[in-house]
Amino acid sequence: MGTMRLNDVVAEIVGNVIAGCIINKRQAAVERWDDIDADGQYLAGIDGVVGRIDGRARALRVKAEKVADTAQAELPFQLPIAVAMDLDGTTLVATRSLSREGFKRAIAIRSQQIAHDRRALREWQQALNQADRFWTKHPDWTFGQCLDAILGATDKVVVTEKLS
Repeated sequence: MGTMRLNDVVAEIVGNVIAGCIINKRQAAVERWDDIDADGQYLAGIDGVVGRIDGRARALRVKAEKVADTAQAELPFQLPIAVAMDLDGTTLVATRSLSREGFKRAIAIRSQQIAHDRRALREWQQALNQADRFWTKHPDWTFGQCLDAILGATDKVVVTEKLS
């Protein structure tokens, strides 16, 4: 059992990624597990179980009840067997047990999640568009080099504007 806080171990691993290392998350967790103190291992274990519950609940789909002749009815939609009833996904409820209000709440939460995903996608697209002007001239550059060039171009614009 280690003596480091879970957050510190995670910060070191992420720091390695930021420094340019390619990290296998599972391998890094195994390699650093013994560095983590007892409280951190407990919390990580709980988080791991929560993640597995979430993954399994999202993977399973609601199916129609089998009819007497064992033919499987087809539904015109596919829904997860359980849905989150809050934005952070902490509270799961079986889809079959949702009331109308609960169903509407699940839809509202999913809409918010999709809106967040769309915003994140727009940010990625905007970053690509900005970097493409440098990648066109320097296809071997990393995104970090493009960022530095973008920041340099921005600094020049700011300086030019201030001089005017």
